[in-house]
Amino acid sequence: MTTCKKCGAPIKWIKTKGGWEPCNILPIEYRKGSTPDFEERVVTEDGKVVQCTFDFLGDPDGIGYISHFRDCLFAEHFKGKRDNNVQ
Repeated sequence: MTTCKKCGAPIKWIKTKGGWEPCNILPIEYRKGSTPDFEERVVTEDGKVVQCTFDFLGDPDGIGYISHFRDCLFAEHFKGKRDNNVQ
């Protein structure tokens, strides 16, 4: 496990189609979808970026990780190196 160079939070690196993505280490259950209600994104263990929601009833579609860029207090520092949103 590594830590964010700016905020010190533990992060997990996952290789995506676009490169290595720093993610928060706690997994989160999600339900996938593509309507405005599904405005969140997670990165799966196999590197897929999934549009989803965390607010749902019933069984989840899977477990993923939130990009650390979403939560890091210093995300703006990294803006020139990597877009702040996972795509």
